Amino acid sequence: MRSPRVKIHPAAVVSPKATVHSSVEIGPFAIVEADAVIGQGCSIAARAIVKSQTVLGRDVSVGEGAVLGGFPQHISPPENPGRIVIGERTVIRENVTIHRAMDSAGETRVGSDCLLMVGAHVAHDCCVGNRVILTNNVLLGGHVQVGDRAVLGGAAAIHQHCRIGRLAMIGACARVVQDVPPFVLTDGEGGMIVGLNRIGLRRSGMARDEIDQLKQAYRLIYRQGLPFGEMIAELERTFAAGPAAEFAAFFKTGKRGFVQERRSPPKVAIRIHPAADDSADEADLLRWAS
Repeated sequence: MRSPRVKIHPAAVVSPKATVHSSVEIGPFAIVEADAVIGQGCSIAARAIVKSQTVLGRDVSVGEGAVLGGFPQHISPPENPGRIVIGERTVIRENVTIHRAMDSAGETRVGSDCLLMVGAHVAHDCCVGNRVILTNNVLLGGHVQVGDRAVLGGAAAIHQHCRIGRLAMIGACARVVQDVPPFVLTDGEGGMIVGLNRIGLRRSGMARDEIDQLKQAYRLIYRQGLPFGEMIAELERTFAAGPAAEFAAFFKTGKRGFVQERRSPPKVAIRIHPAADDSADEADLLRWAS
């Protein structure tokens, strides 16, 4: 139930059957439907719509015109779709859309501390990790999984059921139709892998020896020409611990195939995205992604 202390603009429409924390602010012409749950410290801007079965964690910011909890865009939409759950401190900018899961027991989930920029779309049954950035107009098809701290460049489109690994970076306007392993960088033209995500790795606090380990694993995967099964076995044998151990687990669970490396001339050094040096700030990353 709502508390009289909630700051609701007179032009907003809030169902008495919604659960709204007393610290929430709701702007003009916003709509909060029945069975929505709005956590402590959230702000709902003008014209935003929070539909039924939407759960917002504390301190979530919802921008103007965003629509959270719409029915799945499916040729046979379900009568009783699932819900969406947004983690704490996530920022959802203007005109973002997030759709409910297909099954009544399912969830479309966005983690904590994420930034969904203007016009991004998260389809039904997606699972987006923590500290993920979806730049303007990114499109996630149904059932897409995005690992923690991944960054998707502007207007990138991810095909349904694809996975984006942890700390991966997807170039602007990329068309991704297969799984992208963790820690890598793709270009924005063909969506091909062009090296390791140096900026993301450094900003995650990863140690130099761990990054060196990832370079060794990258070379094993993309430069030694091993058959797929042998490559996974060698990864498991060589990298039993550390971040590089995530590669084998990722490759063993894929169903759509995997994005390939954009081939470089023989014997060149492995690139780890030279677009910014060690003094680059966060603006450099977002400017490249856009």
